Parts: sequence; C-alpha cells; structure tokens
Amino acid sequence: MEAQEFINLVAGSARQTYLTHHVLPSITIAQAILESGWGKKVPIDSTTGRSSYNLFGIKGTGTAGSVNVVTKEEVNGKIVTQTAQFKAYYNYQQSLDDHADFLQKPLYKKVIMAATPEEAAEALQKAGYATDSKYAEKLTTLIRTYDLSQYDQFAPEEPSGYPAWKVDLGTRALKEGLLTSPEWLSKLDEPMPVWAVLAVALRLLDKQRQMP
Repeated sequence: MEAQEFINLVAGSARQTYLTHHVLPSITIAQAILESGWGKKVPIDSTTGRSSYNLFGIKGTGTAGSVNVVTKEEVNGKIVTQTAQFKAYYNYQQSLDDHADFLQKPLYKKVIMAATPEEAAEALQKAGYATDSKYAEKLTTLIRTYDLSQYDQFAPEEPSGYPAWKVDLGTRALKEGLLTSPEWLSKLDEPMPVWAVLAVALRLLDKQRQMP
C-alpha cells in the first residue's frame, strides 16, 4: 500500500475520532503509521486469515473478538513459538476509537490538551507511552514529511439543519464504519450515488462474514 493511500484510508476516521475524543488527527495518523508499519503489521489470524483492523497491535479482546497470531518470543534466553491473541475490530474506526479511549487516562491528559502535534508527541513520550527514546521525534518527522497537520484543520461549525435523529443515524454509521468520512454528515438529505450504496452493502457483507 502506498503511503498516501494508507493516509487516505485512516484520515477520515482519525478526524471523526477527534470529534469525540479530542486527540489531534495528525497524531492519530502518525501513530497508526508507526505502530502498524503503514498497515503492513496489522495482526491477521494465522488460521482463518481474518484481519483484526488493529492498527496499534493491542492484545486482548475487541469489539469483534480476537485473532490468534503465531509469534516468536524470547523466553529465558530462548526463542519460542507462541500464539497470541490480539484485539479484533470490524473496521479501522473502532480501532482508532479504542486507542483514543486508552489515551483518556489522566496520565495522557497533556496529550489531549496539546495545542500542536509536536506538543502531543512530546506528551506521549513523557507519559511513557513507548519505550523508544525517539518516539516523539519519529511521530513529528512523519507529521512534517506527509503534512499530516492539514487533517487537524476543521471548518467553523455551522448550525445543522437536520433533525437530531438524522444526525444520530449518520454518526452511528460513521462509528460502525459504514461511512468513511465525516463529510457525509453534511449530505444526509442527498441521494447516495450507486458506488456509495455498493460500498455500504459490501461493508455490511464483510461484517456479517466476520460474525461467529
């Protein structure tokens, strides 16, 4: 996957997460790049090949259960093969939201309050998010190289002319990954083009196939 292609894949979800969790989109995108190796290290179930949509390599059980991944770990100086369970989600939006939920801990308060991505990156490192002494530097380099701060810019909020129930439907659709960008919330009364209808239908089909 090309760099910009991956950025485009997660940018809309990162912006949506900001609206509910207040983690700068640039930081979310940079962490997703760094933690997932541009999407190449997303845990895949070793038996079924099911994607976990887990961008941050978090172990445990997620909204879509877990995926079992065969890994090699060093135990008592020896390399042994183990099966680890990683959180699984139905889409990247849920992965980003779960990660942002984790950052709501008091320990990361300065990350949420940061006025710039550079401040947020430094706050992450000082809070001990990663053991890499150059973690903040790596995030900042990614943000500057790929101009990720552009995704931190939001147009001034305009009064919504939609009833609350329509806004709720749109927000839930974004949360579930059926819609891929917050921009759809400004088009709730517009007819969906055929490609968009097909995209939603395929997302529902994929989600159903992943159900136990």
